[in-house]
Parts: sequence; C-alpha cells; structure tokens
Amino acid sequence: MNKVAVVTDSVACLPMKVINEYGIHIIPVRITVGGKVYRDTDEDLPLELVHEFQNMPKVDTTPWPPEFYAQAYKELSQKANNIVHIVCFSQFTSTISLAKTGAEMAQEAIPQLKVEVLDSATATMAQGFIALAAARAAGAGKDIDGVIEAASTVKSKVNSIFALDTLRYLARTGRINKLAAWASSLLNVKPIVGLSQGKEHPLALARSKSQSIKSLIKLMHESVSSAEPLHVAVMEVERPQEAEELSSVIKEQFQPAEFYLVQFSPVMQVVAGSGLLGVAFYCGE
Repeated sequence: MNKVAVVTDSVACLPMKVINEYGIHIIPVRITVGGKVYRDTDEDLPLELVHEFQNMPKVDTTPWPPEFYAQAYKELSQKANNIVHIVCFSQFTSTISLAKTGAEMAQEAIPQLKVEVLDSATATMAQGFIALAAARAAGAGKDIDGVIEAASTVKSKVNSIFALDTLRYLARTGRINKLAAWASSLLNVKPIVGLSQGKEHPLALARSKSQSIKSLIKLMHESVSSAEPLHVAVMEVERPQEAEELSSVIKEQFQPAEFYLVQFSPVMQVVAGSGLLGVAFYCGE
C-alpha cells in the first residue's frame, strides 16, 4: 500500500461534491462556548446557534489537542500509509503546531506511516484549492512528494479577497489587530481585505453592497494577469443574491475554467460574521 490520503480542515469550505469525488478527508475544527465544544458542522452549529454565537463578545477557537489529530491519522493509516494534511494558515491559528505534534505521535505508534502537515498560508476556499490540487495529484498516482509539490504550486499562486460588513466579528479573535485598527474609525463603510501568502491586508473601502461587488471585480482584474486557466470560488455568508450577481459577472468577464459557489462553514460564519462576500482564485493547470 503506497496511497496518499489528503486531509484538510473544515474551514477550507470545500463543496461536499468535491470532497466525495476526490476522497478528501475533512477534520472539523472546533469552537468552545460556555465550556461546551462544538464541531464545525451543520448538525452541531445550525444557523440559529451561529447567530447566537456571532453576538457573543468573545469566541474560543482553540484547535483540537495533538491527541485528536494523532487519532485521525491512525484511522486513516488503515487506508493509506502516506498522509498530507493541508491546514489553515499558521499566523491565525496554532493548528499546524498541534497537528505536527499529533503526526509525530501517530508515526511513533505506526512506524510505517508518514504524515506531512502543510501550512496553506491561507484559509477558506483558497485553502480548499490547495487541498484539491493535492487530492488530484494523489488520485493521479503521485507519491507523497508529488502531492506536496502540487499543493505547494497552488499555494504559491492562490489569492483571496473578502468584502465584509464589519471587522467587528474578526476583531474578537485578537488576531487581526492591524486591520481592526484600520477600520475602527470608519463609519458606514464596508472593508475589503485580502489574504494571501499568510498575510492579511486592507485593500479598499466600499459604501454599499453594490460597490463591494464592483471592488471585488476590479481587484480580481488587477490580480489576474496569466493566460493560464483560471480557477475561482465565490464565497458568501447570508448574501445569496449578491453572490449570484458576483458569480454571473465573474463567469462573463473571466470565463473561468473551474468555478464554485460556496458558503462559509458554520465556524467561519461565527468568526467572520454575517454579510460577507469573497473570492478565492488562482491561475494554473
């Protein structure tokens, strides 16, 4: 057995159809509220609970302990003796260090098992595209080095841009201090921020939802310069009409080779708040 199993976190927001088609293994991240742990699933976090947690002054998104990841890797070892885990960017979460410790524990228990944990340097569907590239390489029979190379190639290219109603929700995590300071004095504007290569940065301001869509399109035009096939995902939180409008414009103006329209996972909805539009994209085969 020399198969490579690809793992990623639920915050990658991959569509279930893609998860099933490429056999990607999803580890639901967790959120702790009032001492109770909730998994990042619709069953644990239905919309009414998401709304309740969005209004709380602070949320605890501490990742699982290493033992949790070790157990997940051990279970996967029944199907593959090589595992590649694509995790959310390390600047925002300690998942990577905990997962690496879990990998060491699993490999100590199962010497023939090899686990590589790769920092995606991003999140949401940008992370999803990296995991998808890894899964496609694994499905094509690549060894673990080839799978990591495929993931790393997309990692170096992928970009994401988000139009939010407010940064207030993200500010509760304490991990976006610079962005929070930038937006703290703004009134009646919608911040547009970028996330790429492990760094978040302010990009623009919009006065309305329609301006947000125009800004996202403009920023995409400024970023997409390659003649290679374009891969795009539109992401939304309770903005289905605007998401459909944005999707139509992107399909018309960019003619992507691959396109997805997805919702944020429940935990990402709690963390980022309502009223969000985003795009993740890269150029490449």
